Amino acid sequence: MPAAASDGVKLSLGGFLRSAYGFTVDDDGEGELGHDRNLDGVGSDGEIFFLGEVTLDNGVTVGAQVELEAEEDDDQIDNVYAFFKGGFGDFRIGALDGAAGTMYMLPPGSTANFGPYSPNTIGAVLSPGFFDPELSLALQDAVMKLVYFSPEWNGFSFGLSYTPNDDEKTQSGTDAVASSFHPDRSTGSANHNVAIGLHYDYSGDGWGFSLGGAGYWEGDVEGTSANDAEQAAYNLGANVAIGNLELGVASTYLDDFNGPGQHSLLLGAGFAYTIDAWTIGGGYAYFGTEQAGFSDENLLQRAGLDVSYAMATGIDLDAGIFYTWNESADDAGDSADEYDAFEISIGSSLTF
Repeated sequence: MPAAASDGVKLSLGGFLRSAYGFTVDDDGEGELGHDRNLDGVGSDGEIFFLGEVTLDNGVTVGAQVELEAEEDDDQIDNVYAFFKGGFGDFRIGALDGAAGTMYMLPPGSTANFGPYSPNTIGAVLSPGFFDPELSLALQDAVMKLVYFSPEWNGFSFGLSYTPNDDEKTQSGTDAVASSFHPDRSTGSANHNVAIGLHYDYSGDGWGFSLGGAGYWEGDVEGTSANDAEQAAYNLGANVAIGNLELGVASTYLDDFNGPGQHSLLLGAGFAYTIDAWTIGGGYAYFGTEQAGFSDENLLQRAGLDVSYAMATGIDLDAGIFYTWNESADDAGDSADEYDAFEISIGSSLTF
């Protein structure tokens, strides 16, 4: 007899809206990256989630989630996938973040809008935002894939995912990915990609820590150029919580990120301290990329402080002050050489 649920599938809604205003001072001379740019501006990011699910009589939960961008965008639908979860774990199929894109480690020190690494919104032209080992390499975010997340066993958990092609998400031209599981492959896309994520979380009396890592490996790359290297990315990190204080470090290594034999390394360290409804945080990020023909690297760095205030459940105000600076590899003529930017921002985050 098939497992059933008498109430049927139930639909629920959720989402978020993040808004920010900021002021930036950077290099704005002729030929500089900050030239002909506004000193201040408003940014926003929002999504609406549609979730339909039902728990069957055998305890398995079956459902689907669709994430709609709240602003006009070429990628109007973000994640869209079906899932099956229970005591065996969580299996997902569709367009979504994979194991590496979900389980990678990032240090504390960021708010919903601002941060020294992977910020949601920035004022500087450049930012070290590639700690996600999967998103940094894939041609499109949240492409078609299979994903599995394990249950947690004594603090241990893992995730696995498989991506047939890293730009197969929408139907365009002869690439009928919306109706076919055998679509065209575009030049430069990577095929048969795999990812893994590993975590260990421990919570003691007034303290705890989290260890984790993730890896993403491309299979064969479609193309004939020598620059079409098969890339890989690796992430490791550790966070420690002692009372209201949290400290952490993380790194991501991008193999062949800037071309064959040209690798990149990201390092980050940060803290967050919570006092009642207030959280004060900050940190530092380093992004070094090898450049062909030069003995040194392109160096991008960012540091700063931020603060958030929880007005009520799902309603946060935040602010940040950051300094970003870059130096290109032995190339004084590069427009990004010796670029620096100072920014101050305020914002809000509504979650519903």
